[in-house]
Order: sequence, then structure tokens, then C-alpha cells
Amino acid sequence: MAERIYISDADLQLASDLEVIRISRRIVADLNSSFPGKRKKMIQKLRAHANSNPFSTIPLLLRYIDHVDARVRDYANQLVEELTRTTTGEQALIESIFSSHHAVGDSAAAILEARNLEGVRYRELYVQGEKSFSDCKSMGIYTGDLRDMFLEAIRLYKEKLVEQAFENLILVNDLLRDRIDWNRNTKRYIQDVLRLTPQLSNSGVSMENIHESLKALNTAMKTRDYRETKDLIESKKLEATIGSQLVSVFSFMSRRLKGSKINPAKNVPPDQKWIFDSMKKVATEVKNYVKKGKKTEALEGIYSFVAQELAGKYVESTMSEIESGNQDAEIAAGQVMLGIAKMVNLALPNLADELFESYLKSRLGKANIEDVPWPSPLKDLGKR
Repeated sequence: MAERIYISDADLQLASDLEVIRISRRIVADLNSSFPGKRKKMIQKLRAHANSNPFSTIPLLLRYIDHVDARVRDYANQLVEELTRTTTGEQALIESIFSSHHAVGDSAAAILEARNLEGVRYRELYVQGEKSFSDCKSMGIYTGDLRDMFLEAIRLYKEKLVEQAFENLILVNDLLRDRIDWNRNTKRYIQDVLRLTPQLSNSGVSMENIHESLKALNTAMKTRDYRETKDLIESKKLEATIGSQLVSVFSFMSRRLKGSKINPAKNVPPDQKWIFDSMKKVATEVKNYVKKGKKTEALEGIYSFVAQELAGKYVESTMSEIESGNQDAEIAAGQVMLGIAKMVNLALPNLADELFESYLKSRLGKANIEDVPWPSPLKDLGKR
């Protein structure tokens, strides 16, 4: 088996859990038994073990989702449906999509597809990525800069940030394919030149410079510096971090705001203006960076604001005021969330849409973020 970039915990647990190994020897015979007691005992054993180690039990059951025996197949499907409705059970199901066992991974993908997590296409891209990394290794192509992005795409999917996970995975696959094609085309070019060498030499052409060029080209194939991808990779890492932080902060704030409506036109109290002043400065910089095509710099500004101003100062000081019944703080908090979503929309429209759909749409009564004006302290940012 080719070396993999990511080894699923589902595979590790399935191979090392002694109890699951013992169960696997009896599961078909017992679930297909004509004696109800045997079937019941096996089902109880599977349920009990799923509670202690779902990361070995769920993959085991996934192997039998499409079993030839109808009774085994039905029990496996029922148990997977039941056991993956818990938090840890669902985590085990998601982990199984990365399994090297086709029956396990493909079955997990199909179930996740039915749960609106686009599992089938995601698994196809994941398997394709693993194969491309393996091809690159056998061809001596450098991929160290892409491994982190590949692993980040896996982490994002585990956290159900599906759109961001897909973006990273598609990008990694495209870059790997580009490197493979470049390497093959360069090798073909070298072979063509070498094939013509005798003819060129006989015609009086000096071969010394050609040989030196071929030697340099051969070295470049092994040491090619992919500087052109570094900014892209860095911006993707920042995008993922910003998304993760904002989902966490917005979720935390939403629970405390409960069902409060947001009115963008409402004035905020003076003691809450500092956060908007800070946001306005950052949003202006982000706007300018985006116009100049400097996306990484724009994301760095958003990241710094979220980490230092929003999470570091504002949330900690304001949420306690909201919980104590401060209505002014509650009004301002809603506008802060809207302002952040509008600022993020300047550089990361997909993330902004996700934040709007999950946390702001019902509070604003609008279909999308473009239909909502900037909150009153930031209204100048809405001018062209």
C-alpha cells in the first residue's frame, strides 16, 4: 500500500481494537442466525462497544452496509443510523470517510451525502489527492508546501465547514496535477533533445551549452521552488483560521443575544463606539488591499482584528453586560456582528454568506448580506 498523507483513526482503531477483531469473526454468523437470542446478543455487544469506542465499531459496521446477506445488511444499516446520531458516533462516521478500506470509506461517504455534507464528491477528491501525493513522491516532485493545506481540508471537513474544505481540497488537487504535468512535460522535452543530440552534433552545433542546460533543467525538476503558490497557501490558511474563529465567536454571541432583532440604522451608545472605530479602520484597510489585489494582507488585517480586538477584548467585556440585562450592549452587539460580516464580505464573500445565513438572516429579515446596509457607525464604508 502506498504511503498516505493522512492515516484515518478509523483504520487505526479497526486494526488495533482486539474486541472489534473478535466481534468481526462472529458478526455475520450471529446477525444471520436463525436463533433470535444470538442476533440480540450480537446487537447488544455492538451497541455496548460503540459507546466505549465508536471509532472502531462504526467502521466495522460500515463494512457490512452493502453485504450480500439481506439480514446482515439490514442490521448493519439500522445500527449505523442509530449509533451515528450521537456526537461521538457522527465524528466516527466522518473519520471513516478517510478510510483506506473502500467499503468503509465509500459507505461513510454515501451516508454523509444523505446528511447534506457532500460526502461522495469529497471522498472522490480526497482519494484523488492521496493518489496524486503518491505519484509525486514516486516522481521525486516536491509537495511539502501542499501537505498542510491537504490536512487543513481534512480538519475543516471534520468541523463540518464543508465549503471551505472543498475549496482547499480542490486547490491542492489542481496544484498537484500542475506539478505532475510540468514534470512529465519537462522529462519529455529532455528526452526529445537527447534523441536529437547525434544529429545536432553531426551538423556542427556545439553540444556543450545544450548539455549544461539539460543538466540544469534536470536539477530544477527535483528542486523547483514553488514560490508562486506560497501566497495562495498562506491566504488559505488564514481564511480557514478566520472562519473557525468567527464561527466560534458568532455562535457564542448568538446564544447570549437569543432572538434579538438587529436594526442597522439604530445608534449605538458612546461607550460601545470604540469597537466600531477599530472595525472601521480595519475595514478601510481591507477594502484598499482587496482593490490592489493583496488578499493575504487583507486577511492578515481581519485575522488581527478578530484575535486581538474582537475575541481578546470585546467579547470578554461585553457579553457579561448583556447577560446582566444591559440593553444598550445588546443592541451594539448585534451591530458588531453585522459589521464584521460586512467587513469579511469584502475579502471572503463565501464565509460572509455562511455567517449571515447561520447567525444574522433571521435577525435582519433580509435574503442576503448584500441587501443589508452597514450598521450606522460604519455607514461611510457603504459609499463607493
